[in-house]
Amino acid sequence: MANSLPNVNIKSLTWVDLYAETGIAVGTQLIIQNIGSGSCRLTESDTQPDIQSGYNLIPENQYLTSASTPVGAWAYSHTGSLLHVEEA
Repeated sequence: MANSLPNVNIKSLTWVDLYAETGIAVGTQLIIQNIGSGSCRLTESDTQPDIQSGYNLIPENQYLTSASTPVGAWAYSHTGSLLHVEEA
């Protein structure tokens, strides 16, 4: 097992590129756990999405696994949160 990566801080009202923040190669399947206190929107996109883009909601203390070969992964939170991201 590889060392765990630092958690990703999701600032309120800001899209965060999970691949850029973690250094994981784009296209690698991700396991994401919301360890913060607010829910997050997660979306697959190769560029920064807008607030109206489709998304999956990940409530606090829940996990989500990305598609097997995603083109990108972005997170957004209205109140801010903290995500733990690992390679699947």
